[in-house]
Formats: sequence, C-alpha cells, structure tokens
Amino acid sequence: MKITRLLALGICGIILHAHLPAKANTIMDTLTNKQKVLSFYKLIVGQRKAELIPEFILEDYKQHNPTVAQGRHGITGMINYLKTLPPPPVDAKSPIIRAIQEGDFVVTHLDIQFMGKRMAVIDLFKLKDGMLAEHWDAIQEMPDQGGRAVTSTNGTAEIDQTASAENSKGVVTQFYDAVIDKKPAAGFIKADYVEHDIAVIASGENLDGYLQEDAERNIKIHRIVAEGDFAVVQSQFNREGKAYVLYEIFRVENQLIAEHWSVEQAVPDGVETESMF
Repeated sequence: MKITRLLALGICGIILHAHLPAKANTIMDTLTNKQKVLSFYKLIVGQRKAELIPEFILEDYKQHNPTVAQGRHGITGMINYLKTLPPPPVDAKSPIIRAIQEGDFVVTHLDIQFMGKRMAVIDLFKLKDGMLAEHWDAIQEMPDQGGRAVTSTNGTAEIDQTASAENSKGVVTQFYDAVIDKKPAAGFIKADYVEHDIAVIASGENLDGYLQEDAERNIKIHRIVAEGDFAVVQSQFNREGKAYVLYEIFRVENQLIAEHWSVEQAVPDGVETESMF
C-alpha cells in the first residue's frame, strides 16, 4: 500500500490511549524506554501536546518513514497538523496491541481504523539517553476479517517475563538461518502454531514453506529485538522485482515458534530501500 503523508498523519492522529502506569506522567527519569514511547503516543500524538516534544524527541531525530520530515521539526509539523483535525473520542480504545523492548529499542504493534480502512502497523523506535532518537515503521491494509477467530493482530499480547529473551531470539535466528539457506526449518515451528499472516494462511503452507517458495525472495535481516517470549524481526525481501520492508513478531514456547504476526510494505517508488532501515 502506498503511504501518503496524510495517511501517516491520520494514523498517528487516532493513537490516543496507551496503557501506562500511574508514574508515567510524573518524573521522566523513572520511566523505562517502553514507558517513554507509550507516553509519547499518549501525550504528544494523542493529546497533541507539542510543547512536550523537547522532553521526548532529540533535535536530530532520524525518521525512516519517507513521508515524514526529519528531526524534531518533522514531529512538530506533524502534531501541528493533527491539531487541525477533530480529536479522537475521549473513550477511544487504544490501538496498541503489543509493546516489546530490548535495551534502547522499543517495538509497538497497532491495529488502526482510519477512513473506513483497517490497518496493521509496526513501529520501531531507538532511544538514546532516554530520548527518542530514531524511528522505522511499516503499514499494511488488512482485508475484512469479520467472523475470523484468528486475525492479523489478535492473539497473545502479554509478554512472559520469565522466559529468556536470548533464547527467544536464538530460536528465531536459527529458524531464519535455515530459511535463508534453504534448509529444513519446520523443526523450529510447533505443529499447532498460530499463524496471523493472512497471506501465509491463504497459501496453505506453514511459515517456513511460504518464505522459501519464492527463489527470488532474497531475504535480508536487519535487526532482531526480543523481550521474554517475543522476538521481532526487521527485514527486507523482494517480490516480482519490487522491494518490501517486513516486520514480524514471533512468540516462542518450549524452544519452538508458537505464534506469528507480520506487517509488510512495498518500498515507495523513488525511495532507496536502505534508507528505510
């Protein structure tokens, strides 16, 4: 789906309520990186408090979404534009389904309704000294999923903090190493794993078979971020001569992949693929 500046702004405009602890609106220094990102969504994007931008965003903030201007100036312009739009309902449900943190990286998974469309979004932020320093994302329009027990964004949301993030990352890394090397990878997936990617479901294959069926896919992994039993993969691939960015969320259980979500987006025409990473 081609992203326009208006679409990007509209998506941000309907993010209102992040589930934050009471302390999130008090002393910034006490917040985790995840809480700072959720506070950014709530206070700046949702409540349009542009005056707080210097408390959250570095002056040289790097934006990898080609529809949004660079730096703190780009965020300020976005919020000022949002102020011209009707505010979201006060009782609007938070579109943030999952939030995953590893060190300075925070990933959020969102389910958004906008202009009659439903979209899945994955945002990736990098923080530096407690300030938002860099941002990547992918947006994908979802088909009608009415009546489906499994949708693109539902399923397990709570992170098992007793699980090892390094273990989760290791399982996903081994899975993708096998996929890229065209080696058997089914052994890394539970027999009853839950697939949320509509395209994978429609293919009738498991995830490994789906990823390996196209010889020209040319997968390149950029980052893997893990917390507890969740691991997020940021990658790129090719389809029919077109470059795509792909964000996947894996849930690992008993050394196997138990659940999988994804958001993919074609690199816009005229944009260098590497600039989106």
